[in-house]
Amino acid sequence: MSATNCARYSVDSRQVARGQIFPITEVFGYATEAGTDQSGTARTTRSCPFTGVSCEKYRQYGFGYCSVTYAAADDARTQYTYAVCDHRLDGPPVAAAVADHFGAQTDIRLVPEIVLANPRASFDYVAFRKTDTGLDDIIAIETQSIDLRGGGVGPAWRALADGKSQDWRRYFTEEAHAKNRRDTVDYGVNLANIYKRLGTQVAEKGTYLKSLAIPFYVVMQDRPFAYLLKRIPFESVTPGSPWDITFMTFDYTGEMNADGTLVFAPVRAVRTTLAAYVQAMSKNRRLSDSPRQDFINLVKRKARL
Repeated sequence: MSATNCARYSVDSRQVARGQIFPITEVFGYATEAGTDQSGTARTTRSCPFTGVSCEKYRQYGFGYCSVTYAAADDARTQYTYAVCDHRLDGPPVAAAVADHFGAQTDIRLVPEIVLANPRASFDYVAFRKTDTGLDDIIAIETQSIDLRGGGVGPAWRALADGKSQDWRRYFTEEAHAKNRRDTVDYGVNLANIYKRLGTQVAEKGTYLKSLAIPFYVVMQDRPFAYLLKRIPFESVTPGSPWDITFMTFDYTGEMNADGTLVFAPVRAVRTTLAAYVQAMSKNRRLSDSPRQDFINLVKRKARL
């Protein structure tokens, strides 16, 4: 997964005020500024290089961006690229999770979108070794990106679609006037939701899979994972010890491949037990033994009391 013929990508690690840099970092799997044959083909066909099919986000919502740049408070207001489409974790990151478990074994099958009726749950992928008598050595894989919050980057996408990305800020102004609201670029990445949604999902799905003796892999970007680890500071196991959950993380290096894709490199594999994860989650310092008091405190903060 190493990059070849890489060029330095100019967005990452720059301290630029919000609203002064084009928000969209990747379009149909390629850097927004890429001018390669591959990126042009992807935009024409609206295809996703990570899944090998047409862009699901474009089919559903009319948008084909994979990641945005954002200066979060947790990042000391420095611009970083955040994956905002789960399919950005498809391809090599999922393959790395499969290789981590199965190594060089052959006859490994990867099946997407396993949906359960009871309990109501789903898994992005299940991998297994196919034998003459059936299935053996099964793992479940969940891919996780980050959600956008606030006003979104729709105006930037429309500017890009119109071939006027250099004039993207005007599109936000026009939308603000049309909707009679402040002229701001107020999108953000929902780091808090990483804890609220993913944190709970890992516990619930991890509990179910442990009852089936099936290892659980969570594939995600490293920067959001670091936030999750601060909120749920679980203890990792020592190498070679039994584990239930493995977080495999990847992140943007700030480099661009010769074909116009951004380098999304492996960072770390962190393994833990379900018991350690649930224990750390229950000790979260933002929770108390009184749900009523938690609710009252939330209202007080909102009312600025």
